[in-house]
Amino acid sequence: MKRLILFFFLLIVACGSLPDEYSILDRSNCVLPCWNGITAGQTTEKELLEILKGLPDIDQKTIKITNEPWNIFDNQTFFSFHQNWSLNQAPRLQGYVYIINNEVSKLAFCGEIKTSVGDIIEQIGEPENIISGNNFYGGRTVILVHPSKGVSFSYTTELDQLEINSDTQISCLEIFDPLLYKEMLEAKFFSNGYYNTEETLRVMYPWDGYGNLDEKYPPRQP
Repeated sequence: MKRLILFFFLLIVACGSLPDEYSILDRSNCVLPCWNGITAGQTTEKELLEILKGLPDIDQKTIKITNEPWNIFDNQTFFSFHQNWSLNQAPRLQGYVYIINNEVSKLAFCGEIKTSVGDIIEQIGEPENIISGNNFYGGRTVILVHPSKGVSFSYTTELDQLEINSDTQISCLEIFDPLLYKEMLEAKFFSNGYYNTEETLRVMYPWDGYGNLDEKYPPRQP
């Protein structure tokens, strides 16, 4: 089955960009924590750019290298995917790459990634940890982390829609170098910029399966 899926992926890529309804996982020729041959902690910046330039699904005009450090990273690269709607609209699916020592350290996708919690678990296994906290806009932000695999994913929801299940759609997927996990914790990457390592670990829960967020993972204060 996986070979058949890969065959159709390669066939579509050869013909052009993928339709908008394809998930970010469908847009890859490898499984997490790899994405189209890009693996955090292994792929060099040069290899990254070669891969991006070879993907017809990516709008080549949008690839931007900042050549500036940010937070713990030395450099950043941003890009958008082709979209089948008005050029006046903002891109609905974007990619962000963060570099340390000329090597990919984190690769993130945010927007309409058409991917569910169950899709991620199918490829990488169940998350190890989850953070569930109310946000500034009156909703709930949920962050799920698999430190040993170097994968995290997140979404926001309304306070009257707190059930998390395999069909729950996520809005961001991040692939990171597992060796950077502790440093990223301290840099507040797993708490939307709110908490350092000690504080994050206090609000974090071990993953205990699907259910109601308020019943299984109610918000905590550090």
